[in-house]
Amino acid sequence: MKSSLSKIADSMIERYSKRYRKMGYDVKTLGWGDSEQQHYRFTQALEGIHFDREKSILDIGCGFGDFAALLIAEQKLFKSYTGWDINPDLINESRNIWHGQAADTNFEVVNIGDKKFGSPKGDIGFMFGVLNLNLKGEFDNYKYSKIFIENAFSAVNEVLVVDFLSSNLTPDYLKEDFVFYHDPAKMLEFAFTLTPNVVLKHNYSPIPQKEFMLFLYK
Repeated sequence: MKSSLSKIADSMIERYSKRYRKMGYDVKTLGWGDSEQQHYRFTQALEGIHFDREKSILDIGCGFGDFAALLIAEQKLFKSYTGWDINPDLINESRNIWHGQAADTNFEVVNIGDKKFGSPKGDIGFMFGVLNLNLKGEFDNYKYSKIFIENAFSAVNEVLVVDFLSSNLTPDYLKEDFVFYHDPAKMLEFAFTLTPNVVLKHNYSPIPQKEFMLFLYK
């Protein structure tokens, strides 16, 4: 019998495969509102991170590898980029998109919820949009997020950046039932159980809902 986490993983794979079959290579396939919102979110994660030709990038929940494109466009130097995603359709599309474009990019089907890693797989890790779905009782969302963050943190050598939808909603934003809004204080408290070196960023404009990021440094 499959575990609750395995069932959730299967459901998420089908969710994004269904979108992919309908929309193909499109930012909406990944659940983002539009490319401008995605770009703004990505740029918020660049602050406080030192990039150079010796650093390897790990993009967890990479989708189509759009974050790699941003790094290149913003001239953020890196040694290599590895994109992980649970969905084989998205990984295959990423490989097609990036084939021959950059020799230092690699895409793999990986479920970050499966295990901790005994050794780092990248220097700087990013995890965008992975923890936004409301599990609605299938599994406790906070427990789920903690498993994923702890596993992701074990896969990086220097720093992990994770984004969340914030429970501190803006007055004009209509709360949606299918997404989960994390309490920043709760997630900060958890982050301190992994490392004493944490930055909570909650001061950027809503996109369109209020979001925040945690920067967990080794």
